[in-house]
Amino acid sequence: MKFQTLIFTAVCLSVAAVSVAHEGDCPFCKLKLVQNTADQDNEVVLRFGNKKIEYRCIFCVFKDQKRYKGDLVVYAPSEKVGEPVILKRTDGKWTAPEGVVFLNSFKKHVDCAALSRAFSSVTAYDTYVKKNDLKETKAFSLAEFVDFVVKPAK
Repeated sequence: MKFQTLIFTAVCLSVAAVSVAHEGDCPFCKLKLVQNTADQDNEVVLRFGNKKIEYRCIFCVFKDQKRYKGDLVVYAPSEKVGEPVILKRTDGKWTAPEGVVFLNSFKKHVDCAALSRAFSSVTAYDTYVKKNDLKETKAFSLAEFVDFVVKPAK
């Protein structure tokens, strides 16, 4: 009976450790990572080789991309819970599924998780903008988004 209790305790501790392991700070902006909710995914994951690195938003990933040499995969939260938009950098060139658009309209970086996102379509983008009562936004293509993010600040 004691052995079973010991195993149960070890399993519970392992589960607890895994469930909080992804909490932390963004490696780029140093703000706290924003966790998924029941109705919206927020976790942005960069896969570099065998490593998975979490970022606060897709702006942070693209701004920090020079840190990584080689191919990358980004799992960007979309409008569909559990269905990220998968972005890939292969031989230095970024690709995204057809129809994907991006929102990037934060003024203060603390708002980036809600205002720097990927969407599977313009319709999904428009729905998010309307639902969140966002003003003066623009749907960026992948090329426009990358260009906007990586250009030097004025």
